[in-house]
Amino acid sequence: MSKPNALSSSAPPRKPPRTKTYVTILILLALMVWSAFKTEATLTDLITGMPEMGKLLVDMVPPDWSYIDVIFKPMMQTIQMAVIGTTFGALLAIPVAFLAAGNVTKALWLYYPARFILNLIRTIPELLFAAIFVAIFGLGPLAGVLAIVFFSFGLIAKLTYESIEAIDPGPLEAMTAVGANKIQWIQFGVVPQVLAQFLAYLLYTFEVNVRAAAVLGLVGAGGIGLLLDRSLNQLRYDRASLIILVTLIVVLVIDYISTRIREYLLYGKSTSAATASKPSGFRIRFWLVAVIIFALYAWSFTGIQFEGIKETAGQISRAIVRGLFHPDWAYVYIPEGEDLLRGLLDTLAISILGTFISAILAVPFAFWAANNMSKFKSVTGSGKFILSCIRTFPEIVMAIIFIKAVGPGAYAGVLALGLHSIGMLAKLYSEAIENMDLGPTEALTACGANRLQVLWFAVIPQVLPEFFSFSLYRFEINIRSASILGIVGAGGIGTPLLFALEARAWPRVGIILLGIIVMVTLIDLISGYIRKRLV
Repeated sequence: MSKPNALSSSAPPRKPPRTKTYVTILILLALMVWSAFKTEATLTDLITGMPEMGKLLVDMVPPDWSYIDVIFKPMMQTIQMAVIGTTFGALLAIPVAFLAAGNVTKALWLYYPARFILNLIRTIPELLFAAIFVAIFGLGPLAGVLAIVFFSFGLIAKLTYESIEAIDPGPLEAMTAVGANKIQWIQFGVVPQVLAQFLAYLLYTFEVNVRAAAVLGLVGAGGIGLLLDRSLNQLRYDRASLIILVTLIVVLVIDYISTRIREYLLYGKSTSAATASKPSGFRIRFWLVAVIIFALYAWSFTGIQFEGIKETAGQISRAIVRGLFHPDWAYVYIPEGEDLLRGLLDTLAISILGTFISAILAVPFAFWAANNMSKFKSVTGSGKFILSCIRTFPEIVMAIIFIKAVGPGAYAGVLALGLHSIGMLAKLYSEAIENMDLGPTEALTACGANRLQVLWFAVIPQVLPEFFSFSLYRFEINIRSASILGIVGAGGIGTPLLFALEARAWPRVGIILLGIIVMVTLIDLISGYIRKRLV
């Protein structure tokens, strides 16, 4: 007697179990409720505080245009700081990136220390670096430049070693087979494959650093931020609005130019036969770009004035090192009062709720800005412009504005982090929408499905995993950002850190830095694991 064919069985196919989905939703909801409770975030407080925030915005309009002459030089100093800091950071990143690349460095005693150094530096926010260097070298642009150098080094080195590990191994294997040494192997097999990406990463980091340099002055590290801090302390909101407006315009222009250059480097540009037949045209463009770059560096290095190093720099540096290696362990947990654990939990709650708010609100902005969601370029162009404007405003500036609405504390940090993250998340979401497979959407449209059905059954299933992945990536960044929002009174571990820095309590600074490093490292590991499972 033959066995019944499994294909002819009338039993309906089993649906895959959804236990993991339900558990994940419950965990997310629990985290949202806990974060809202921890940060005391309520819609009522925001609505009640809107009139106060409205008064602040009224005081900002019109800007004090007579102040434009005063802010011109500090704005130029901000750009110069970004140029110098990004350049030195990129130069330091090159050898470390090769050491951290697993397909280049086989010696584990070099590979693991390089990875550890990069992970350690990337956990410390730029503004925190600036505050430490101000304590050592005093007020001025030197502290800001050094902070940018360290941040650029960590970011560029990480992005570069990831690109090195993703290169085509074919040329490397061929060179090894013909007896090429390590230097030749890198020079002719690795560098040509990653050079364009390295330059693109350098430009991207420069964009980020211009935004960051604009607020480093809040801790005395030079640039336009010094004037912004002074204007806010003097309640001259009309001057503050002018500084913010000028910074917005400068950053948007730099972003546009940098984006066009990065697109050219990464994706190339079609060249006509006429242009290709004229090598002189290429040489002219090459030397023109070289002259512009040389002039930019000459202007940056000669235009910025460093005031020298304080006589007490060595003494303070030794005190900081002693504090970092002998942290105040008693501050980890204090039964009554403020301690490290409470500060870190506040920071975590701010990051969770801020990321959740931005992840939800970024979705409509993403569909607005996606090129394949509208036939009209004016529609998508306006969406992209608004997202660029939102990304331009640092979280610190937004926190200062929201403090006027809901008062100082974690809630202001949540709102600032949530609004700022919309710009970046919506940009990443829109790129995912633009890169999706259009086959399912065309098939449903051909079957007579309406726009909502196409969106629900063809678009969302494709982009949802990437949306989750990008949200987790943004959460990693928000953890770092939330750790310094307390510097302006927006809650989290930044507030006790600022007090410790001002009091020169270096053991207290050491234990807080150690707590931030441990928390950020754990979040990165967990988030990275989840993102690999999603995409």
